[in-house]
Amino acid sequence: MSVSLFILGSLADENSHPYKLKKNLLDALPISRMSEGKFYYNFEALQKKGYIEPVESIQIENRPNKTLYKITKIGREFLEQEIYHSFKEVSNLKDLYISIYLIKFIDPLKAVFLLEDAINQEKKRWVEYRESKNSEKIKKRMERLDDKQKKAVHFISEHAFSQSEENIRWMEKLLSFLKEIEN
Repeated sequence: MSVSLFILGSLADENSHPYKLKKNLLDALPISRMSEGKFYYNFEALQKKGYIEPVESIQIENRPNKTLYKITKIGREFLEQEIYHSFKEVSNLKDLYISIYLIKFIDPLKAVFLLEDAINQEKKRWVEYRESKNSEKIKKRMERLDDKQKKAVHFISEHAFSQSEENIRWMEKLLSFLKEIEN
């Protein structure tokens, strides 16, 4: 969805053609490689849903026509809803990059409330997970593992917990950032 959001956000600023939008996306954000197919698939999907539409076709000498697109009214509404949704349902932090980039299209204060709730849910989830590690059920499962598997589970758990702590720290920084730009 993040590629689609970028396309919609870009077209909310100005009419443009797909090639320019793809170049702007790769220039603006630290996104790893993106295939042309994925970009154009997202572009076509937005058009089929009625979120974007062609405005005009420009003929440049000895070049194929370039079709300029614009965002529609329902596309603007969808853009706003999806940005809010990304702050509410944080599953992968990288998915927030484009929503942060497009923050000018929403009320940052509303995003603050959504993100605060997401942070609290994430903290609660990891507390519950930590507590469940000490449950009798988990202890019995661990007893069935050989030493190498136990070490592997410990190694994986250690990484998962440290990653979750880092993710929560980053979301809290994001929360501060959103509060700053609100003022």
